[in-house]
Amino acid sequence: MSVAARLGRLRAAMAAAELPALLVSQPDSRRYLSGYSATDIPPRESSGYLLITEDRQFLLTDPRTAALAEQECPDYEVRTYGGGVRMTELLRDTASTVGVRVLGFDAEHVPYALWRAVTEALEKTTDVKPAPPLVDELRMIKDAEEIAALRASIALNEAAFAHLARTVHSGSTELELAWEMENFVRTHGGEDVSFPPITVAGPNSAIPHAVPSGRPVQADELVLFDIGAKLDGYCSDMTRTVGIGTVRDRLREVWDVVLGAQLAAEDAVRPGMTGAEVDDIARQYITKAGFGERFIHGLGHGIGLEIHEPPWLTQTRGTDVLQPGMVFSIEPGVYLPDLGGVRIEDLVLLTENGAEVLSGSPKKFLLSEVLLDLDR
Repeated sequence: MSVAARLGRLRAAMAAAELPALLVSQPDSRRYLSGYSATDIPPRESSGYLLITEDRQFLLTDPRTAALAEQECPDYEVRTYGGGVRMTELLRDTASTVGVRVLGFDAEHVPYALWRAVTEALEKTTDVKPAPPLVDELRMIKDAEEIAALRASIALNEAAFAHLARTVHSGSTELELAWEMENFVRTHGGEDVSFPPITVAGPNSAIPHAVPSGRPVQADELVLFDIGAKLDGYCSDMTRTVGIGTVRDRLREVWDVVLGAQLAAEDAVRPGMTGAEVDDIARQYITKAGFGERFIHGLGHGIGLEIHEPPWLTQTRGTDVLQPGMVFSIEPGVYLPDLGGVRIEDLVLLTENGAEVLSGSPKKFLLSEVLLDLDR
């Protein structure tokens, strides 16, 4: 979908919300609406802001990124602050020039200091108020170009997993595996990993967001790979948990339960359900197997330009009604402290008929079985 088409959809949403102008500061929403790929160093350094009115759109940036903005954003009027001019002063002058009397901002993404600076700069000319999450709502439904970009990112991530499966062995350290992931992505066309790789084993796998250490992998342990690549701005995310050699029967039992819960949720999800309802399907499956208290996180999250974005498939935040075109993870997990944890994660595209599973890497308990599948 073109930038012009996305702006048209946004303006229709703004009109419905009776909002004549919108300030966009979140970098992924900024890229979604403009094509501008510069990155921020949050929360203190921004590469620019979008000011979108009923009939004009501006990109406000500083001299370091102005040339990139001009190159990537032909649909925008690029204006530069710096040289003694603050962003808020340029925003005030631009808003005044085009007659903005009411300016919305996305409260979820604007830090207090920025809100205060903007409101103080515009207090005599413009009413600044929080806006509904209009851009987030647009971004939840992926267009054909976004789905193609996600498929390409997933393909790179799965190639990285195949590399890791062929690399890991008893004695590999968690940090070595994390580096293998990052190096593979960077040397095979990816711009970055989409988050720091979680490549952990044994007791560390019982910590859902564990940080890889110098600990060597043991032959009788599970190794958890939670990995993602970023390609052309779009993220991928996948988790596989495998045993290097002979692993305790208790962990095999847990692995089977987690896979069963994931398959049940993937099979049942349909448009019209809420994220919380899908979470409940997997949670009830795990609870009936006796591990309900050890499923300690939500079932999934949306993905796109951000690694975690709406919709949410959780008990507490899963209020959005799922619609065709949404892409999200389904990733149940069970974690036994001091023994190990299992998480299995796919990304799925929701269609009119249910979930199309986008992640195709083998889901097998033993590394030897994974390797057999990869070599077929």
